[in-house]
Amino acid sequence: MSYAPVTALMRGLKVLEAVNRLGPARLTDIQAATGLPKASTLRVLDTLRHGGYVTVTPDSREYLVAARTLSLSNNYRADEALLAVAAPILQELREATGWPSDLAFYQAGKMVIADTNRRPGSFSVNRKVGTRVSVMLTAIGRVYLSFCSDAERADIIDTLVASDDRDEVGAADHKAVATMVEQIRTRGYAINERESVHTIRAVAVPVLHDGQVLCSFNVIGLAQAVPMADFEKTYIPMIQAARQRIEAALSSRSE
Repeated sequence: MSYAPVTALMRGLKVLEAVNRLGPARLTDIQAATGLPKASTLRVLDTLRHGGYVTVTPDSREYLVAARTLSLSNNYRADEALLAVAAPILQELREATGWPSDLAFYQAGKMVIADTNRRPGSFSVNRKVGTRVSVMLTAIGRVYLSFCSDAERADIIDTLVASDDRDEVGAADHKAVATMVEQIRTRGYAINERESVHTIRAVAVPVLHDGQVLCSFNVIGLAQAVPMADFEKTYIPMIQAARQRIEAALSSRSE
Protein backbone atom coordinates (compact mmCIF):
# COMPACT_ATOMS: atom_id res chain seq x y z
CA MET A 1 0.00 0.00 0.00
CA SER A 2 1.52 3.31 -1.09
CA TYR A 3 1.36 6.41 1.07
CA ALA A 4 2.67 9.94 1.17
CA PRO A 5 4.86 10.49 4.25
CA VAL A 6 4.53 13.77 6.16
CA THR A 7 7.67 15.55 4.97
CA ALA A 8 7.88 17.97 7.89
CA LEU A 9 7.63 15.14 10.40
CA MET A 10 10.29 13.10 8.61
CA ARG A 11 12.61 16.12 8.60
CA GLY A 12 12.04 16.64 12.31
CA LEU A 13 12.85 13.03 13.11
CA LYS A 14 15.94 13.14 10.91
CA VAL A 15 17.23 16.22 12.74
CA LEU A 16 16.44 14.71 16.15
CA GLU A 17 18.32 11.54 15.22
CA ALA A 18 21.30 13.62 14.08
CA VAL A 19 21.39 15.58 17.34
CA ASN A 20 21.17 12.34 19.30
CA ARG A 21 23.98 10.79 17.27
CA LEU A 22 26.32 13.79 17.08
CA GLY A 23 25.51 15.90 20.09
CA PRO A 24 26.79 18.18 21.31
CA ALA A 25 26.78 19.48 17.76
CA ARG A 26 26.69 22.84 16.03
CA LEU A 27 24.11 23.83 13.43
CA THR A 28 26.55 23.28 10.55
CA ASP A 29 27.32 19.74 11.72
CA ILE A 30 23.63 18.85 11.98
CA GLN A 31 22.91 20.38 8.60
CA ALA A 32 25.72 18.39 7.00
CA ALA A 33 24.52 15.16 8.61
CA THR A 34 20.91 15.59 7.46
CA GLY A 35 21.48 17.18 4.08
CA LEU A 36 18.72 19.70 4.77
CA PRO A 37 18.98 23.42 3.95
CA LYS A 38 20.36 25.57 6.75
CA ALA A 39 17.10 27.48 7.20
CA SER A 40 15.07 24.26 7.40
CA THR A 41 17.50 22.71 9.87
CA LEU A 42 17.38 25.75 12.12
CA ARG A 43 13.58 25.86 11.96
CA VAL A 44 13.32 22.21 12.93
CA LEU A 45 15.80 22.69 15.79
CA ASP A 46 13.81 25.64 17.11
CA THR A 47 10.64 23.53 16.97
CA LEU A 48 12.32 20.67 18.83
CA ARG A 49 13.59 23.13 21.44
CA HIS A 50 10.08 24.49 21.87
CA GLY A 51 8.78 20.94 22.33
CA GLY A 52 11.41 20.11 24.93
CA TYR A 53 13.24 17.49 22.85
CA VAL A 54 16.40 19.51 22.19
CA THR A 55 18.36 22.02 24.21
CA VAL A 56 21.22 24.32 23.26
CA THR A 57 24.23 25.41 25.27
CA PRO A 58 24.20 29.21 25.70
CA ASP A 59 27.94 29.67 25.34
CA SER A 60 28.92 27.47 22.40
CA ARG A 61 25.54 27.20 20.65
CA GLU A 62 25.77 23.43 20.48
CA TYR A 63 22.64 21.30 20.41
CA LEU A 64 21.91 18.35 22.68
CA VAL A 65 18.93 16.07 23.14
CA ALA A 66 16.86 17.05 26.17
CA ALA A 67 15.32 14.87 28.88
CA ARG A 68 11.96 14.64 27.12
CA THR A 69 13.49 12.35 24.49
CA LEU A 70 13.62 9.64 27.16
CA SER A 71 9.84 9.35 26.92
CA LEU A 72 10.15 8.19 23.32
CA SER A 73 11.74 4.90 24.38
CA ASN A 74 9.59 4.10 27.44
CA ASN A 75 7.82 1.20 25.75
CA TYR A 76 10.68 -0.04 23.58
CA ARG A 77 11.90 -3.49 24.49
CA ALA A 78 14.42 -5.35 22.39
CA ASP A 79 14.11 -9.12 22.45
CA GLU A 80 15.52 -9.65 25.92
CA ALA A 81 15.91 -13.41 25.48
CA LEU A 82 17.94 -12.89 22.31
CA LEU A 83 20.15 -10.26 23.93
CA ALA A 84 20.68 -12.43 27.00
CA VAL A 85 21.96 -15.21 24.75
CA ALA A 86 23.93 -13.06 22.30
CA ALA A 87 25.69 -10.55 24.56
CA PRO A 88 28.11 -12.94 26.30
CA ILE A 89 28.87 -14.74 23.03
CA LEU A 90 29.64 -11.44 21.30
CA GLN A 91 31.83 -10.40 24.21
CA GLU A 92 33.79 -13.63 23.78
CA LEU A 93 34.01 -12.86 20.06
CA ARG A 94 35.46 -9.47 20.86
CA GLU A 95 38.06 -10.99 23.15
CA ALA A 96 39.00 -13.53 20.48
CA THR A 97 39.23 -11.08 17.57
CA GLY A 98 40.29 -7.93 19.39
CA TRP A 99 37.54 -6.02 17.53
CA PRO A 100 34.07 -4.95 18.72
CA SER A 101 30.63 -6.01 17.52
CA ASP A 102 27.21 -4.37 17.13
CA LEU A 103 23.95 -6.32 17.18
CA ALA A 104 21.03 -4.65 15.41
CA PHE A 105 17.34 -5.10 14.66
CA TYR A 106 15.51 -3.64 11.68
CA GLN A 107 12.92 -1.03 12.60
CA ALA A 108 11.08 1.48 10.43
CA GLY A 109 13.65 2.05 7.72
CA LYS A 110 16.82 1.77 9.80
CA MET A 111 18.90 -0.76 11.66
CA VAL A 112 18.72 -0.04 15.39
CA ILE A 113 21.71 -0.95 17.56
CA ALA A 114 20.36 -3.11 20.40
CA ASP A 115 23.71 -4.13 21.85
CA THR A 116 27.32 -3.12 21.31
CA ASN A 117 30.62 -3.85 23.00
CA ARG A 118 32.46 -0.91 21.47
CA ARG A 119 34.55 1.06 23.91
CA PRO A 120 34.21 4.87 23.90
CA GLY A 121 36.90 6.54 21.84
CA SER A 122 38.03 3.41 20.01
CA PHE A 123 36.56 4.50 16.68
CA SER A 124 35.82 7.76 14.91
CA VAL A 125 32.11 6.87 15.23
CA ASN A 126 31.06 5.26 18.50
CA ARG A 127 27.62 3.74 18.14
CA LYS A 128 25.51 3.43 21.25
CA VAL A 129 22.45 1.34 22.04
CA GLY A 130 19.53 2.97 20.23
CA THR A 131 21.62 4.43 17.41
CA ARG A 132 19.85 4.12 14.05
CA VAL A 133 22.09 3.36 11.09
CA SER A 134 21.63 2.88 7.37
CA VAL A 135 20.31 -0.33 5.87
CA MET A 136 22.01 0.11 2.49
CA LEU A 137 25.37 1.45 3.67
CA THR A 138 26.11 -0.97 6.51
CA ALA A 139 27.01 -4.64 6.60
CA ILE A 140 24.44 -5.31 9.32
CA GLY A 141 21.75 -3.70 7.18
CA ARG A 142 22.72 -5.41 3.95
CA VAL A 143 22.87 -8.86 5.51
CA TYR A 144 19.50 -8.39 7.22
CA LEU A 145 17.94 -7.25 3.94
CA SER A 146 19.43 -10.23 2.14
CA PHE A 147 18.26 -12.91 4.56
CA CYS A 148 14.78 -11.63 5.41
CA SER A 149 11.76 -13.01 3.54
CA ASP A 150 10.90 -11.77 0.07
CA ALA A 151 7.79 -10.07 1.43
CA GLU A 152 9.66 -8.27 4.19
CA ARG A 153 12.42 -7.26 1.78
CA ALA A 154 9.85 -5.72 -0.57
CA ASP A 155 8.31 -3.77 2.34
CA ILE A 156 11.75 -2.56 3.48
CA ILE A 157 12.68 -1.44 -0.03
CA ASP A 158 9.38 0.45 -0.35
CA THR A 159 10.04 2.18 2.98
CA LEU A 160 13.60 3.13 2.05
CA VAL A 161 12.63 4.50 -1.35
CA ALA A 162 9.73 6.51 0.12
CA SER A 163 11.97 7.95 2.85
CA ASP A 164 14.02 9.99 0.37
CA ASP A 165 16.99 9.40 2.70
CA ARG A 166 20.27 9.97 0.87
CA ASP A 167 21.88 7.10 2.79
CA GLU A 168 19.27 4.74 1.34
CA VAL A 169 19.21 5.88 -2.29
CA GLY A 170 20.69 2.56 -3.41
CA ALA A 171 17.38 0.88 -2.57
CA ALA A 172 15.83 2.40 -5.68
CA ASP A 173 18.15 0.42 -7.97
CA HIS A 174 16.23 -2.84 -7.91
CA LYS A 175 18.64 -4.67 -10.21
CA ALA A 176 21.64 -3.76 -8.04
CA VAL A 177 19.75 -4.76 -4.88
CA ALA A 178 18.85 -8.14 -6.38
CA THR A 179 22.50 -8.74 -7.33
CA MET A 180 23.67 -7.74 -3.86
CA VAL A 181 21.15 -10.02 -2.17
CA GLU A 182 22.17 -12.98 -4.31
CA GLN A 183 25.88 -12.44 -3.59
CA ILE A 184 25.39 -12.05 0.15
CA ARG A 185 23.12 -15.08 0.44
CA THR A 186 25.64 -17.16 -1.53
CA ARG A 187 28.62 -16.32 0.67
CA GLY A 188 26.63 -16.05 3.92
CA TYR A 189 27.83 -12.65 5.07
CA ALA A 190 27.92 -8.98 4.07
CA ILE A 191 30.85 -6.59 3.81
CA ASN A 192 31.18 -2.87 4.46
CA GLU A 193 34.45 -1.76 2.95
CA ARG A 194 34.83 1.77 4.37
CA GLU A 195 31.53 2.86 2.79
CA SER A 196 29.68 4.27 5.80
CA VAL A 197 32.80 5.40 7.71
CA HIS A 198 36.01 5.68 5.70
CA THR A 199 38.25 4.49 8.55
CA ILE A 200 36.52 1.19 9.28
CA ARG A 201 35.59 -2.04 7.57
CA ALA A 202 33.11 -4.61 8.79
CA VAL A 203 31.61 -8.01 8.11
CA ALA A 204 28.17 -9.07 9.32
CA VAL A 205 25.99 -12.17 9.52
CA PRO A 206 22.29 -12.73 10.20
CA VAL A 207 20.82 -14.55 13.19
CA LEU A 208 18.08 -16.95 12.08
CA HIS A 209 15.44 -18.77 14.09
CA ASP A 210 12.75 -21.02 12.63
CA GLY A 211 13.75 -19.86 9.18
CA GLN A 212 13.32 -16.17 9.94
CA VAL A 213 16.00 -13.52 10.39
CA LEU A 214 15.80 -11.96 13.85
CA CYS A 215 18.72 -9.56 13.74
CA SER A 216 22.27 -9.22 12.50
CA PHE A 217 25.65 -8.59 14.08
CA ASN A 218 29.08 -7.62 12.87
CA VAL A 219 32.76 -7.42 13.61
CA ILE A 220 34.27 -3.98 13.00
CA GLY A 221 37.94 -3.19 12.53
CA LEU A 222 40.15 -0.28 11.61
CA ALA A 223 40.85 -0.36 7.87
CA GLN A 224 44.48 0.65 8.31
CA ALA A 225 45.12 -2.21 10.69
CA VAL A 226 43.86 -5.23 8.75
CA PRO A 227 43.52 -5.68 4.96
CA MET A 228 40.07 -6.84 3.89
CA ALA A 229 41.38 -10.17 2.58
CA ASP A 230 42.94 -10.92 5.96
CA PHE A 231 39.84 -9.60 7.72
CA GLU A 232 37.60 -12.05 5.87
CA LYS A 233 40.01 -14.99 6.15
CA THR A 234 40.61 -14.54 9.86
CA TYR A 235 37.32 -13.32 11.25
CA ILE A 236 34.58 -14.80 9.05
CA PRO A 237 35.00 -18.31 10.53
CA MET A 238 34.91 -16.81 14.02
CA ILE A 239 31.83 -14.70 13.41
CA GLN A 240 30.03 -17.62 11.76
CA ALA A 241 30.86 -19.81 14.75
CA ALA A 242 29.41 -17.16 17.08
CA ARG A 243 26.27 -17.04 14.93
CA GLN A 244 25.88 -20.81 15.18
CA ARG A 245 26.23 -20.67 18.96
CA ILE A 246 23.57 -17.96 19.24
CA GLU A 247 21.15 -19.81 16.97
CA ALA A 248 21.72 -23.10 18.83
CA ALA A 249 21.09 -21.42 22.18
CA LEU A 250 17.86 -19.86 20.87
CA SER A 251 16.70 -23.23 19.60
CA SER A 252 17.41 -24.83 22.97
CA ARG A 253 15.37 -22.17 24.74
CA SER A 254 12.36 -22.74 22.48
CA GLU A 255 12.30 -26.53 22.92
